[in-house]
Amino acid sequence: MGWGVDFKDKLNRLVAANVLLFVLFLIPGAGSLVNWIALPLGWESLLQRPWTLLTYMLAHQGFWHLLWNMVMLVWAGRSLVDFLGNRLIYPMYLVGGLGGALVFELGMGLSHWISGGNNAGVPGLIGASASAMAFFWALVLMVPDRTLLLFGILPLRLRWLALGFAVYDVFGLLGSNAGGHWAHLGGGISGMLYLRHLQGRLGLSFLKKSGSRPDSPFRSRPLDVQAETDRLLDKISRSGYASLKPSEKEWLDRRHRG
Repeated sequence: MGWGVDFKDKLNRLVAANVLLFVLFLIPGAGSLVNWIALPLGWESLLQRPWTLLTYMLAHQGFWHLLWNMVMLVWAGRSLVDFLGNRLIYPMYLVGGLGGALVFELGMGLSHWISGGNNAGVPGLIGASASAMAFFWALVLMVPDRTLLLFGILPLRLRWLALGFAVYDVFGLLGSNAGGHWAHLGGGISGMLYLRHLQGRLGLSFLKKSGSRPDSPFRSRPLDVQAETDRLLDKISRSGYASLKPSEKEWLDRRHRG
């Protein structure tokens, strides 16, 4: 049953939610729902539809847009789960989406002079791109020298793929889809900041009660465990995951799977 898909898996649940909303838009007459789900451009409109801060990051209108975002989400998400466990999936998705929304609203206010007014007719923002970029850039920050096979044949380190995405998004700010590129950048930055927070390398003391222990499951571990985690992550960043000894891989897997 369930077509062999494990719906207890958090990434699978997110993919399913995105696919279901996409199918909903295909029903005749349902296209008008986009106006109530997409993130509107402009602070006044956003205040009238605040729920769109959440709904926009689960909806797509184009098949290829949906497919690209889901491939990126699952690939980068599974890689991060291998290091940090699946407890980060929902928070990372949410942080990336909210960060993308914020930078979209702020950035589009600048686009009238950056792009020469090419984006005056942008209706709003829709799609999981910002959330997917949060996972991708967090993975790049953690293991920049990991090698992947681009198109299945070309070996490429993550840092160079990330550089290509960054250049693409920066130049995209000059085009007709500047809103989407602002969201990509906002989601990526948010993902990296959230990863640093999980690793305890970003002091967000205002998120914690004074005198209380941090709520994050990553920071509640004993100091020696955190120190060993940092040492192994640094080793992965320098030399790649394959450089770990079998015992080190087993230790990370045992300690950080949620």
